[in-house]
Amino acid sequence: MLARRLLKKYNLDSIYKGSETATGEMYSVEDVDDKPGAFRAFLDVGLARTSTGARIFGAMKGAVDGGIDIPHSEKRFPGYDSEAKEFNAELHRKHILGQHVA
Repeated sequence: MLARRLLKKYNLDSIYKGSETATGEMYSVEDVDDKPGAFRAFLDVGLARTSTGARIFGAMKGAVDGGIDIPHSEKRFPGYDSEAKEFNAELHRKHILGQHVA
């Protein structure tokens, strides 16, 4: 919701809609031709631990799904297998919806 509020403040909310549903799939915001560029932000984790599945990456995923352009890869999301170098979007979706704790 913060992402949508930020885009509305700069009148970008009608141009950059973001992801409509939480699917867990990799999503990136692209600039639209002949329109203002997407709001770009960079993740500064500070002293937070950056292990795979950390909450900080969940917050980043929410901002990206809301329509903010944050450069990232899926390597730190839950569902990424570093040995097989594959991303399981369904497992990530379960983490987004809180099904991994229920």
